[in-house]
Amino acid sequence: MGFKGHTISNYYLFDTPVENLFISEYMPAAPGDYVKIYLAGLGCSRLGIQDDIATMARKLGCSVALVDEAWAYWEAQGVVRRTYKSREDRSNYDVEFLSLREAAFGSRTGGAAVAPAKTVNLDDAALARLYKNVEQATGRLLENGEPVEIAGWVTDYAMDPDVILLCYQYCTKKGKSNRFKYVGTILKDWKAKGLDTVSDVEEHLSELDRHYDLYRKVFHQMGFRRNPTEAEKKLMDTWFDDMNFSIDKVTEACNKTTGISNPNLNYINSVLRGWYDEEHGKKEDNSEKNLFAAVEQLYEDDRKNNEDKTEALRREIYGKLPRVKEITVELRDINFKLSKLVLSGNRAGLEKERSRMEALREEKKALLAGAGYSEDAADNIYTCRKCRDTGILENGERCSCYNEKLQIARLQAKGK
Repeated sequence: MGFKGHTISNYYLFDTPVENLFISEYMPAAPGDYVKIYLAGLGCSRLGIQDDIATMARKLGCSVALVDEAWAYWEAQGVVRRTYKSREDRSNYDVEFLSLREAAFGSRTGGAAVAPAKTVNLDDAALARLYKNVEQATGRLLENGEPVEIAGWVTDYAMDPDVILLCYQYCTKKGKSNRFKYVGTILKDWKAKGLDTVSDVEEHLSELDRHYDLYRKVFHQMGFRRNPTEAEKKLMDTWFDDMNFSIDKVTEACNKTTGISNPNLNYINSVLRGWYDEEHGKKEDNSEKNLFAAVEQLYEDDRKNNEDKTEALRREIYGKLPRVKEITVELRDINFKLSKLVLSGNRAGLEKERSRMEALREEKKALLAGAGYSEDAADNIYTCRKCRDTGILENGERCSCYNEKLQIARLQAKGK
């Protein structure tokens, strides 16, 4: 008598085993979508299915960015390991599922140990320093909910605090929005690309820099063995952007430094400026630059005037309603306390403080209404609430009010 086994070819007839360590230790604190993506990927790995990120995103009804974020999160937790196909393309990688039992208890067969889950622990003093540094980098106080969000980046993504600070500095320096929602999107993108350290991020930003290769060629020609400063980059930008010189023409100017004991970029700039003046005349048209500077001044005037109005109205309200000032201070303290609770994973404490925050907001609203003020009377005053008088929205795009300011600046330039 012969026996014949039935070959299983239907995906739905297979099982996908999930380690209890994952269920008990990793799953409770993870965002739900990340768990969904992990389980889908685990199922594919058991059957050898080679889905790319776009295909997985389509099957799960989510974005490619979310899939990237999930694998970055699980890698940070020590659950998976990503192997990149090339150093340049950080979006193309394979995902290896690690043995959690082996990581926790070791392997009897002497296999390689798996790294434990990566965590970042900050004490109260370190967290306070991070908040202070962020405020200094952005030139503003932290917004409501921002301390909690920052703490969430530290815990959910095992994010290095120095990387968080660098992101705020980068967004501020580039003239992008430095509000936390926009900063968060940049951080998630960096994490999805596997950029975990300051050096990783700096290298990535250098590669993205439109003129990076041009800077490198100029410095090589000059014999410099260092990176250019921000001031030097801006100077070189004028050669390529404002004067429209090619790298060959700039190299020719660099050759003029032969025989000079201390060659420098200012000398090259004088050579290039002379050539430019010869070709275009000595009077440079700065009308556009002046126009944009005028727009920025209009925004600066709005911010200064609104700060004065805000301060005056707050003094009036706090004089009449001292309790409103007390509530404002309490709400700020709760924001910082919430961030610590996020780091400690104290869910009960989080719910308690959030309920307290909501009660204080309602009390404040009632007090203001009773005195004839609007519920946001003690908040910052803005000419444009969408961009908060910066001209830049949370997603980094220009606000609609920018064109209005531009029109005013043009009229002012014409003397109207």
